[in-house]
Amino acid sequence: MQLSLSGRIVESEHVKTDASLDFAGFAALAARVGFHAVCIRATHLNSATPMDRVREMRRILDDCGLVASMVMLDSRIASQGADADAGAPLRNMTPTLERATAVGADMVRVAIEDTADIPWAQRAADEAREHGVRLAHQNHTKTPFETIAECVEMFARIDRPNFGLIAEPANFMLCGEDYGADALRPLATSIFNVYVQNLRVTDSGSSFIETNRGTVRYERLAIGDPGGVDLARFCDGLRAIGYTGFVTSNQPALAGVATEALSQQVYDALARSALS
Repeated sequence: MQLSLSGRIVESEHVKTDASLDFAGFAALAARVGFHAVCIRATHLNSATPMDRVREMRRILDDCGLVASMVMLDSRIASQGADADAGAPLRNMTPTLERATAVGADMVRVAIEDTADIPWAQRAADEAREHGVRLAHQNHTKTPFETIAECVEMFARIDRPNFGLIAEPANFMLCGEDYGADALRPLATSIFNVYVQNLRVTDSGSSFIETNRGTVRYERLAIGDPGGVDLARFCDGLRAIGYTGFVTSNQPALAGVATEALSQQVYDALARSALS
């Protein structure tokens, strides 16, 4: 497995449309800390970014010795859930695919709001295949990909070999799902990428989210902090099903914690579990 740093590290938890570092600064940070790749988000690159700028971003990656593990070029996709209009980008994938390939990414994160988006997802996957690109949907609350069973069903319905999953243990945990080897095995051929964040589910949590099992309260932790996602167990499960792709930190910025120090903590925690 290889380690990737998402641009989420320079976004605050509840604001996904603004970054505290420009792309050059973010890429330099990722390389300095030791990451192999970056996951590029809409705060740095979107489907309307001029192509000259996209090519400049590719040069920045090359200079830093990094690759793009994945791109997500519309902030609506990050919002997910009802009323986010997260499925809209599926209806016009050409600009996204052009920019993904120009920056060197062969994977694009997309979102489906409900089953009415399935035909659009199929068409998007067919177009992406012509570019040598895979599409990936994160398992996420308030989407048709909340549980293991729902993910399996959706991939069968979409039925495209280049449409798969970004497996993320915290969202499985919020939905009452396991994320060890036995749980992941039905998705073994569908997992294209991996996100990691860290949450502690608790009745006294300061944050809450709506899920298939109702409202769930939680506390935000840094990746590597105890009491949340069992990262070693998750990575052992990935190894057991033969996953060898990117493990991407989806850690948001934390108030009062310097970005570089947080990035280093995240890298060290992921390295202990994913690279051992």
